[in-house]
Amino acid sequence: MHISNFELDIEEKILSRGERYLADGMVADIWSEIPNYYQAVVEGTITYDVEIHLNPDGTVLHHCCDCPYDFGEYCKHEVAVFYAIRRFLEQDTIPKRQGQKQGLRALLLKKSKNELVGLLYDLLREYNLREDMFYRLKGTGDDWEDSI
Repeated sequence: MHISNFELDIEEKILSRGERYLADGMVADIWSEIPNYYQAVVEGTITYDVEIHLNPDGTVLHHCCDCPYDFGEYCKHEVAVFYAIRRFLEQDTIPKRQGQKQGLRALLLKKSKNELVGLLYDLLREYNLREDMFYRLKGTGDDWEDSI
C-alpha cells in the first residue's frame, strides 16, 4: 500500500471515519524524529498511540494502533494519521512533536515495574479476574493464593 493512494486498500466506511477524525482535530500530535517513521497521538474513546513506518518511496512498511479495533487491517485512527502524513509529504514538511498529549503507551512506559504490577493487580481485582490470571500464569488454579 502506498501513502499516495492508500484509499484503494481501505474500506470506505473506515476512510470516512479517519477523514472525519483528522478534520475534527482528533490527531492531537504527530511527529517524525526518524525519516519515514511517524508517531501520533489520536483522540478517541481514550487517547491512542499510532505508529506508521514508510519505505523511502512512500510504501507503508508497518502500521499499528493500540486501539482494540479488530474488524479489519486498518482502524480509523491509523487512517487519520495516513491522511495527515500525506498532507505533510505534499507540503514537503516534517511534523515536529508538540508534546501536548500523551497516549496510554507513553504513560505506561514512564511507570516502574512495581507500579505496573500494582495497576494490573488493581484491575484484576476490580474485574474479579485474579484467579483467572493466576491460572494462566501458573497453569493451574488449584493452589491459588492471593499474596499481593
